[in-house]
Parts: sequence; C-alpha cells; structure tokens
Amino acid sequence: MPRPGVGVFGGASKPVLEIKPDSPFVVFYGEGSESQVAELTGKLVLTNPESMSVRSIKITLTGSRKVSWSTTNTVTPQPILWKGRFFHETVSMFPADDSAKNKAHKLNAGVHEWDFKFKMPSTLDESVEGLGTNWIVYNLTATVDRGYLSKQLLANQHIRVIRTLGRDVMESMPMEQINEDIWASKVAYKITVPQKNYIVGTAITTDFLLIPLRKGVEISTIKMELLESRQLFCDYAGRRISHQHDTVVCQTEGDMPPNSAHVVPEGVEDVDQIFDESHRFQMSLELPRSLKHCRQSVDTENIRISHKLRLYVNLKNPEGHTSQLLVKNHLHLFISPNLPPNEDQSVVVDHHIISTQAMQDSINQNAPPTYGLHQLDELYNDIDPSGFMTPGLMTPGGNRSMGNSGANTPFSGHSRSGSAEDLASLDAIAHTNGGGASAAALQHRLHNLSISQNSRGRYQPTRHQSYHSSGDTTPHNGADEQPHPPPARGYFAGAEVQSPEYDMEALSRIPSYNTAVRTPARTPVYEDLPTYEIATSRPSSPNRTPRSGSHTPSPTRSLDTLTEETERNTDLNSRRESPRSSGDGR
Repeated sequence: MPRPGVGVFGGASKPVLEIKPDSPFVVFYGEGSESQVAELTGKLVLTNPESMSVRSIKITLTGSRKVSWSTTNTVTPQPILWKGRFFHETVSMFPADDSAKNKAHKLNAGVHEWDFKFKMPSTLDESVEGLGTNWIVYNLTATVDRGYLSKQLLANQHIRVIRTLGRDVMESMPMEQINEDIWASKVAYKITVPQKNYIVGTAITTDFLLIPLRKGVEISTIKMELLESRQLFCDYAGRRISHQHDTVVCQTEGDMPPNSAHVVPEGVEDVDQIFDESHRFQMSLELPRSLKHCRQSVDTENIRISHKLRLYVNLKNPEGHTSQLLVKNHLHLFISPNLPPNEDQSVVVDHHIISTQAMQDSINQNAPPTYGLHQLDELYNDIDPSGFMTPGLMTPGGNRSMGNSGANTPFSGHSRSGSAEDLASLDAIAHTNGGGASAAALQHRLHNLSISQNSRGRYQPTRHQSYHSSGDTTPHNGADEQPHPPPARGYFAGAEVQSPEYDMEALSRIPSYNTAVRTPARTPVYEDLPTYEIATSRPSSPNRTPRSGSHTPSPTRSLDTLTEETERNTDLNSRRESPRSSGDGR
C-alpha cells in the first residue's frame, strides 16, 4: 500500500487529510447530574506532496439522532420519522487569524499537523447504535477549503460516546436480587441473581434453590431469557407520541444437573431442616456480543431501552398437566470502557480483563474493619520489644522481664507517688494467660483500688519523724523511739541502709520560690552514674500509714536543706520548752 502523498508508480498523488483522535470514544461516568465534563482531543494531519493554496481548514463535531416507526392503531399504518442534529461545534485549524479566513494562503509541501479539542457537556446523550431505523451517532468531519475551481478535501471519523456506571456504583457492593417465596403450595423457591449491572457481551449466572412441597410434583426444564424493551418518543402534529416494542434478544433452556438433588437418605426419620430435600444448581445465560442483537440500557429524551431477565421453572403435576413458575428481574446493561465495541458493532470479550476487573471490584468491596471487631487486638504481638520497651527487671537467668512498665520502672524507691498496687501479681497474670490481663481482672483490680483510696482518704496527710544532725530523734507525737543514725550523703547511698519513710504528698508539691532557690539543681556531676543493678535494687515504694494531728513537712528539698531546717526547728522548740522547764523546777 503506498504511503500518503505517493502514487502507485512513485509519482506525486493527491493530498490526504486524516483525523487521528487520541481515543475513538468518550466516556462519561454516571448520569448527567453526577458525571463531569469530558474532552475529545486529537490531531488533524494534512499530507500534501506539492504546495497548495488553502483558504481555511476546519473540523466539526456533529451529533445526529433518528427516530422512526409505523403506527399500528390506525386503519392505514402511518410512518413516523424525525431526524436531525442536536449537537454541532466547529473549531478552526488554519489560519489562526480570523480576519484572514476569506483570503487564500499558500501551504508548502509536506506533512502538517494541528491539535484539536472539543469539550463534551456531561448531559450529552450516549451513542445508540445497532438499530437500523433508530440511532444516536457522533462524527468528526474535517474540511480543507481550497478556494474556487478546486475540490474540497474531506475526512470523517466516527466517535462513540459511552455512558458507563458511576464510580461510586462501581466501587460499591453488587446489588443482589433475591426472589424467595412459596408458589401455589407446590414449590418453595429461592432464585438469586448476584447483581443488577452487567457488561454487554458477558454472561448472567443465576443460583437456584428449589424444594418440591407436594408429593408427586417434579421439576422439569428451566428456561432463562432476556427481554429488551424499546420506547421511542417524537413530536408529531403538535403533540408528543410514543411507541414501544419488546423483543427477546437471547435465551437458554435446559434440565437440572443430575447432581443437584439433596435428598434425605432412606431410613432417616429425624430431619431438622426443610432444605434437606432440595435442588441446588446454577444456570448461565450468554449475552450477545454484538450491538446489532442486544443494545445497552439507555435513557435519553427520544430513545429509551430497558432489559428484564425472565426465569421459567416448569413443574410436572401428579395429575399430568404442567405448571410454570415465572420470575422477573430488572437488569442494567452497559458498555465497559475496557471492552468497547468495534466499528462492526461487535464486542470482543477478553476474559483476562474481566477477571482482573472482578478482582479489583472484590478488593474495593472489602471495607475497613470495624472497631467492634478489633478493639481488643494486641499490639506488638510476638515482636521483640528490646530497644523500645521500658527496661524490665533482671531475672535470675540474666534475661529482662517482659512485664508491665509500672512494675519494671527503675528507681521505684524514688517514685513520685507511692503505689499500693501489687503490680508484680498483675504481671504474673499477664504472663500466665499469654495474651495479657483480661478485662474482668483489670476491672476487679480497679474496683479494689477505688475502695482502698476511699477508705483512707485521698488527700489525708502522713506524719513522719525528722532527723537531727546530732543523731537524736524527737518524735512529734511524744512517743519514745530509739534513735536512728543520720542518713548518708549521696543520691544512691541509701541503697545500703534501710529506706526512710517519706511524705509522698508533701514531696510531690511545688516548692516555694525561696526553697527552690536554695535547693541544688541536680546531683553533682562528679558522682559516678549508677549501674542498672544498683538502680533496680532500691526497695519498693513505702506504704503510706495515715497519722493524724500533725503538720505536714515542708515541700520538696534536698537532704542538706532538710538538715538545716531540722536544726532550726529543734532550736526553736528548745527555746519554747525552756521557760516551762524552769517553771516546773521552781
């Protein structure tokens, strides 16, 4: 085949004009109210072997409609015909200046290209093709005006407008249609059509569940057929008239599969379910793969096409006659952009594309898990927590304990608040169960903790004894107690002696400004940092024993500050007691 612009014998030939759209079809997703404006783009190519005179080059997009039928309610059938254009838009390619359109311009020899673009409104009717006398078609027409005494160059390209399902419908679950009832006390049936929307050229598979209720009733043949209903509308003689025509576009018929019966074995009298004597099977109906035999579902101003799936179940009665069960389901057929029709109106079904699309739909249908199903899921299960968990206690074997953070927090002797909760036992319960403490155990422990706090008062102060620099101990309540040595200096020196009792609530209060100024900011830097074993060898937090009738010690302060204030309080108390002692001596 010779190239454009080259003759059969190698000489120069006539100029050639071609329309090359980026896509031969325009797709709208959903109805006109929910779809978006689309664009039709492409290139217009002119190949001229010699220079030529051109006045203008234009490209036009046209939408045409035809509706026709013959009346049947009159003595003499009258033909009804309406044909016209409902969309027309032209784009000028050459020249670019509108004022120079009526002048001749010289176009050099070679290949010339121009880009074109048409905006398609979302309310545009989709293409209806395959019917001989009723259609909606779109065409691109390009013209090259060469002036007087020269023939115009023409080029045509067929464009198909497809209106498929909306994206929200494609990503949602299929609309399953279930037909379930008891018919004439003869048969109980449940016929399920898995979805409502089908691609033109694919197959419809239906699930059957049939249960004969009367003795002697037998199920014979099963029939499936697709009914296409066409409604045409037209303005005639000042009024709007319509016409409807129904036709069966495809059907199939057959008997039940031989292995479809589920019968109760002989000798078994105790039957718990009525479905034990039933027939379960599937049946498929192949849709035509050409728009000449079956069109998509359409709803336009002048042409409407709808489809129904009719299912027949024939029953043989013991009296000898045959009864028929009829079930109807509405279907919506659409053209998929992945399987568009060819120019001969046939659809080539690629099962690989269909299976891929079905797999993608099943993924989109999996909704995220609900909170009710996963609120008790465990985090970091079977994951080594070393490096991001709170350090645990060292076990005798040298391994770190994987208990709760509260029980394994180091420096438990210097915890901010004293805890009477037995966290070690909770840790044992968690390891015993293997998946953590149960909700019931946690609620029980919280209830006991609440009762314990209410019984002793939430903010009841605790009294402790003060240490003097001389080593003597003076109890505030006047009781006789044995003297204790003063506490050793240093932050971790107390790990070798018995832990003193602290007023935890007093220590947790914010100190005054004067006390904060006198208190050292931190431990001196020349002290060596403790090892992990020394830090975790501190005794557990002391249990608070309520004591009444005394003043709460001062806020948080260092050991040096406590010693200074203790000496000052001792001197003050001695001065107050001296007059009383001298009075008693006289």
